[in-house]
Amino acid sequence: MLKQALSAWISQEEERDRLTQEALADVEAGELIDHHAMQVWADSLDTDSPLPVPYP
Repeated sequence: MLKQALSAWISQEEERDRLTQEALADVEAGELIDHHAMQVWADSLDTDSPLPVPYP
């Protein structure tokens, strides 16, 4: 059981590292979404006319 738990934890950490590296590559490529644009979009989700998801 310990081996199984350790294996699952290692898999999670590898996935976390992969996602972090992917996000850093996006930042380096300038693929960012403005915080204000995200806030406006998030606020619109609670309305009758939600805005489309902002893209870089």
